[in-house]
Amino acid sequence: MELKSYDKPWLPAFKGAFMILFGIIAMLRIFGTIKALAVLFVVLIGMISFLLISTGILFKKSRFRGWTILMGVINLIFCIYLGLHIDSPRNYILGIILIWVLTYAITEIIEAGILFSQKNGFGALFLLNAFLTLLFGYFLYVLLGNFTAQGIFYIGTIAVVFGIANELSAFLLSLIKPKD
Repeated sequence: MELKSYDKPWLPAFKGAFMILFGIIAMLRIFGTIKALAVLFVVLIGMISFLLISTGILFKKSRFRGWTILMGVINLIFCIYLGLHIDSPRNYILGIILIWVLTYAITEIIEAGILFSQKNGFGALFLLNAFLTLLFGYFLYVLLGNFTAQGIFYIGTIAVVFGIANELSAFLLSLIKPKD
């Protein structure tokens, strides 16, 4: 089974480290513009797309190779689109990020369903990630209407929690010994 994170613990580890860093920056209110937030997300989405596409190309025996490459291409499209609209108004940028977050959560739910259908308990990790992704998306949605320092602090807090959950997921996935 080769889903986008399963047997590849470096993907949730990377995403988790990014979210922890983003959360700390948000909670300390280090960045001052929405443009800085957009640049951070361009980097995150770009790295995820690169990792997914390269994984899909390199692991030729994967049953879900097409799915991995497709998710990489979708992420790449979001990365390029967001990168091209960095100078757009705040709500437009947050909207793009929110749509990406929702898309990512849907893919996590699909992958959880695939794992559960194969009687694999790691589907719970994907459901947890989907829930935290949706929670992060909710706070982004709230931020659309109320861009305040307190809102940024809340989104930073959920980003740190989300990052820690991803790091734990990566650790648990790394404990699995691949079948030969």
